[in-house]
Amino acid sequence: MHWRSITFRLVALYCGLLLLLGASFSLFTIVSFERYAGATFQTNLAARADDVWRIVGPILGNPTQISVFVEQRFSPSAQDRFIRISRNGSVIYRSNAPDDDSFDPTTIPLPSSAAKTQTRNYGSLVLYTRDFQAPGGLVTVESGQSDVFAKGMEFSLISSLVIGLPILLFLAAAGGYVLIQRALEPVETMIKAAEVISFNNPSNRLPLLGSGDRVEALGLALNRMLDRLDTAYQHANRFSSDAAHELRTPLAIIQGELESAVLGRGLPQESDAALANVLDELNRLTKIVDSLLKLSRMDRPSGQRFSASVDLFDLAGETVDQMQLLAAEQQVSITGPTGSRALVHGDRDRLKQILVNLLDNGIKYNVLGGQVSVDVSAVGDIARVTVSDTGIGIAPENQDFIFDRFFRVSTNRGETGAGLGLAIVKSICQAHGGKIEVASTVGAGTKFTISLPLDVAAKPHIDGSGVAPAHPNRELASA
Repeated sequence: MHWRSITFRLVALYCGLLLLLGASFSLFTIVSFERYAGATFQTNLAARADDVWRIVGPILGNPTQISVFVEQRFSPSAQDRFIRISRNGSVIYRSNAPDDDSFDPTTIPLPSSAAKTQTRNYGSLVLYTRDFQAPGGLVTVESGQSDVFAKGMEFSLISSLVIGLPILLFLAAAGGYVLIQRALEPVETMIKAAEVISFNNPSNRLPLLGSGDRVEALGLALNRMLDRLDTAYQHANRFSSDAAHELRTPLAIIQGELESAVLGRGLPQESDAALANVLDELNRLTKIVDSLLKLSRMDRPSGQRFSASVDLFDLAGETVDQMQLLAAEQQVSITGPTGSRALVHGDRDRLKQILVNLLDNGIKYNVLGGQVSVDVSAVGDIARVTVSDTGIGIAPENQDFIFDRFFRVSTNRGETGAGLGLAIVKSICQAHGGKIEVASTVGAGTKFTISLPLDVAAKPHIDGSGVAPAHPNRELASA
């Protein structure tokens, strides 16, 4: 989960909010506990002082009886309590040290005569003092209690909050992540659907869940955008197809007239050379129109219906043999195909056009004495054809554009192509449900890899060895 993703940010904000709420709740709980403990201490100590006075008030003249009654009634030592009774600065009774030795009664100073009622702290001892009016003068009753137990409870509470809050945050983060993932499932579904939408399946649209929320509104907006793009593309495709189709007839007429004029006699030499140049450019223009017509047909769904099973190994061997003469003229050798048989479902002529274009490029952009090799293989349910050459290579900045229509890389070799060959190759691959990839190094050569789905119905008919038989003209490959 990347830190910039919406899932991470939502979980982070969610946990930050929980941390703020948890810290606020913890602080509120601790402060409330301290106040409650202090108020409880104050109330209990005041009530105990009143009880002590009710007991000892009638027997102030008998210190021994006071001691017995207080010890029996309140058990100061066992209960970590402090009780002291004094009159006019003289101590009548003082409890002993508590069993846990949390404080020393002998170190607690007598209260000042000016204070009627007050609460003091001496270490762990909380002491409540109150004066009562008696016949012989004021009697001061002091009731105290060790706060060790209360402090221990407060420490346990703080520890529980400190330990429990991170655990709560972790569980909340995990739960929040799961909830956010579930909430984003419709978006993931739309992403997967959008990944497979192309002009080969123009009718596909993003699925809508009917939730009525903003996610569905986004899906509707994207589907409407796809409708507009599809309509625009169909208009452009029809225009390209119609224009190319309409241009073929006048171009054929012009070509025929020019050929007749060039073959005729009696023309000045300058006119003959000019007409020859015009005829060359016309031939080039005719090829461009034919290429555009092929591309427009391949982009149509009706141009993507295939019914034949094609053995790519045999097709590659046939194409290599036919390209040997052109390779020999350019002083380039073609080897292969190597590998194994691979049957695909498609149009043999169009698949052959892929090999012809790639081999032609491998020959044209090679070096003297260079080599072009072809390999065919079947990996899983994918058939792969690799065409490699030892030519001049393609610069990295151009590799992302070589399949674009009319894109050409200047090589200073005087080529006259229109930059449609690789665009046609890509279009044929996509029409067959495949793809083409390129890997190239300047000065070291180029490798094109074509991946097509295997023909599952014809797959069992391949012999069990999986190794293709030797092509009858393989000897020519090394010529």
